[in-house]
Amino acid sequence: MSKTCRPSPSTVDAEWTVRQVVPRSDWDAAVEPCPTCGDDVDRRESHYQVELDRKRTPGQEMKLTRERRLLSFCDEACATAWLDSAASP
Repeated sequence: MSKTCRPSPSTVDAEWTVRQVVPRSDWDAAVEPCPTCGDDVDRRESHYQVELDRKRTPGQEMKLTRERRLLSFCDEACATAWLDSAASP
């Protein structure tokens, strides 16, 4: 599995499904802002990860039918707060 860094979506629309929420550490050397509080999340340290998934319509040159996003949060409270706000209309 490749470890790519992508911008975190600030919200989740109806296309995205939350696949898992897990505690992580030692993922890679990247630092990114927590989508909830904005504090830096060093992914080499303990943090929470939310995996999002959505179906994509493949074009002629694209074979992948699913898209995945990984969001890194400071802790469980920030991940839960983000998920609660994403679930609210």
